[in-house]
Amino acid sequence: MSVSVALLDLYDTLVGADWPGMRRRLHASTGLDPRRLGEAFEKTRPVRNSGTFGTIEEELACVLEAYGATPEPSLVAKMAELERSFVATDMFLFEDSVPVLRELRRRGVRTAIVSNCSHETPALIERLGLAAEVDEVVLSFEVRSAKPDPGIYLVALERLGARAEEAVFVDDQPPFCDGAAAVGLSTMLILRDPSDPPEGTASHRVVRDLTPLLD
Repeated sequence: MSVSVALLDLYDTLVGADWPGMRRRLHASTGLDPRRLGEAFEKTRPVRNSGTFGTIEEELACVLEAYGATPEPSLVAKMAELERSFVATDMFLFEDSVPVLRELRRRGVRTAIVSNCSHETPALIERLGLAAEVDEVVLSFEVRSAKPDPGIYLVALERLGARAEEAVFVDDQPPFCDGAAAVGLSTMLILRDPSDPPEGTASHRVVRDLTPLLD
C-alpha cells in the first residue's frame, strides 16, 4: 500500500493499557461493581468524547449517574485521582508505534492521531511524546466530532491539507473503519490480539501491527 497520509487511532492502535485492571482498581478503591461500572463507561462514552464536559470530574460524575450512584464530590475526586494515575503510569506504547511513525515521516508521509477520547488524553500524549512524532493530533472532545461521524476524519484531512484518496486510516474498531471508508479513506483494521475478533472485520484489511503501513 502506497500512501502519502496516514491517520491513526490512539488507544489499542498506538497505545495499550490494561482496561480490566483499571476497572478492578476502581472497584478496590470505591466498592463499585466493575461490570456495571464498565457498562456505565461504555454508555456515557459518546457524550464524554463529544466535548460536552469541561473537566474529567464532570465526566466521571456523568459515569456515576449512569451507574446509578450519587456523584459525591469525594467519590468523584477519588476516581479522578485513580484515572490520572492510570494515565500517568499504566498506559504504554506498542513496540512498533514510534518506529513506524518515524519511518513514515522519513518517507514524507504526513501523519495524524485521530482519537475518540476525553480530557485525560492530552496528558497521555504529552507523557509518551507522541505529539512530536506526528504532524497533527485530532481529539474528538476538542473538535466536537467523534468517529464514526464524518467530521473528525474531515478535520484531520483538512489539517494535513490532504484528500481522502491519498490517505489510509488505521483503527481497532470496525465501525470507525466503516466511517473512514464512507468518506473515501483506505482502511486497515488492527487486531493486536486476534483471539477475540470483533464483528465487521471482513470489510477491511486486517493487520496485526503497524508495519504493513510501510509495505
